[in-house]
Amino acid sequence: MVTRIPRLSLYRRRPPRTPLPLFITWALVAVVSLVLSATEVAAQATTSISDPSTTTFELDASGSAFFHLSATSSSPVWISLSLCSVPSTLSADSSYVLPTRLNHALFVSTTADEQAPGPRDGDDSGAYLSNDGVGGSSRLEFGYAAFALEAAPSDGVWIGVYTPGTDDLKGDNGGSDGTLNATGSWSFELSLSSGTSAAPYAPAHSVGLRLDDTDASSALLVTANWSAAASTGTTPPAGYDILVAPTQPHALALGRSRCALRDAHARAAGSANASTTTRGYGGGERTQFLVEGLQRASNYTAWLVQNETVADGGANQTRVWDPVFFATKSGDSCRLVYGIEACPAVAYSVPSPRSLDTADLVSYFNESISASLTNFTRTLTTFPCDSVEMGQYSVVSTCSDCSAAYRDWLCATTIPRCTDAPGDTRLNLSVLAGPDDLAAWSIPSDFDTTLVRNDPLASRTPLFGAANLSSTFPSLFNASFPASGANALDESPFPYSEVPPCLDVCNLVEARCPPFLEWVCPRGTAGDLKGGTASAAYGLTREVPEGHRQAGDVQGSELDMRAADRFGNVL
Repeated sequence: MVTRIPRLSLYRRRPPRTPLPLFITWALVAVVSLVLSATEVAAQATTSISDPSTTTFELDASGSAFFHLSATSSSPVWISLSLCSVPSTLSADSSYVLPTRLNHALFVSTTADEQAPGPRDGDDSGAYLSNDGVGGSSRLEFGYAAFALEAAPSDGVWIGVYTPGTDDLKGDNGGSDGTLNATGSWSFELSLSSGTSAAPYAPAHSVGLRLDDTDASSALLVTANWSAAASTGTTPPAGYDILVAPTQPHALALGRSRCALRDAHARAAGSANASTTTRGYGGGERTQFLVEGLQRASNYTAWLVQNETVADGGANQTRVWDPVFFATKSGDSCRLVYGIEACPAVAYSVPSPRSLDTADLVSYFNESISASLTNFTRTLTTFPCDSVEMGQYSVVSTCSDCSAAYRDWLCATTIPRCTDAPGDTRLNLSVLAGPDDLAAWSIPSDFDTTLVRNDPLASRTPLFGAANLSSTFPSLFNASFPASGANALDESPFPYSEVPPCLDVCNLVEARCPPFLEWVCPRGTAGDLKGGTASAAYGLTREVPEGHRQAGDVQGSELDMRAADRFGNVL
């Protein structure tokens, strides 16, 4: 519906009126007046456009452009404006961050009395309504503004486009003196169409993807739970696709721009394979995308895109969800894995020998986990924990809850999450003096977000060390690549950094399982007064900083609340 606002006065741009000296002749006055009049007409020149049409144009700082569409019989009328690029002076400034929300830039009038719609004089909000109370305006949000006319205007449509003001661009930017160099051209794209039941291009205004993890050449991203929607049921939504491109300056501020998205498509990187998964909070089915062929140590931007035909009227519509940002890893120590049968929730990078096939790595973890799960289940079933007659051990937890909690803990501690080690990390090649000596586990004085693993014997994957690699994965070596010490060192993933599991996964087993198991979790850190060892193997749940919060399993999230931060850090 068209927003209706009370009648307001309009802003007009006029040349400055300077008093003329008395000695200027009337002829000179006439010449000057003619020049000023021509200047004003040129500034207000209007370009005719057709329906449908897409017009690309550039404006200088503080510039404006006006367009006119003759009367059309089709309705509704869809009008959109995309910001394609900013002045070169802003792009060249690496410290400048383009605000995601700019002032009103798109103005629409449906009356011939106002053929140059624009902001009201002295009103920073930019709100606008034509003299006849028909028309309106839209601000640029994440590089996109849109306006819809429900009824086809008989007199045609007049459109005004204005560049952002300097004060609007500053935000938290600018030099110490408060100045900002925004000279150069702004590039815009104006699109207009009519007669369809839905807009041909529709930003979803929410994040559509969640990043699971990356390694040096691939990334795994997953959508929200689409099976919760009654319209799709258990059938994947048609037309889902993913677009991944190297991150450009101001990628966040142009996240919904139609032309910026088209430019990203021209720079698309990697290849994506889609599949269905039930992994994720709350269950339900989702679409996951494995994107391969990426460059190491690079920043990328990803959009979820859906091309569909709207049932009402058969209109073709492209829906675009807000982007997510991630970075690939720089080293070869980590391998992205998912689909481990024993650990269906695992979907992240793990330590891996460099030449080992991913299927062999998944098989190794499956076998390791399955044996432990079998032994735990055998022990748990010796107690009739679900028997009402024999007495339940809890009114809130069952044996199934206990098994699920133990599985989560076992998977998190047996399959460590891997990330790049600091560049100055060196492998610990010391040898234990005897078989009874303990590895040199360090106990940090505080809980850390990463733990450096430079000693295989002081890690969760000691069999991945060079000394044990040939017996753990004999297929890695052959006659042309013997199991020498040098080759084993090249294949071993050490050193790497581990993202430790939350201590909560251990505490949950303690809370959900029968007391007879006598499950006890480590407490505290070496820095506590009473000491502790938990910080050597676990992380602690922390408050996520504002601006990086995850929101409702990526549904209903604005760009202020992203699924992960802009550089792929998992919080």
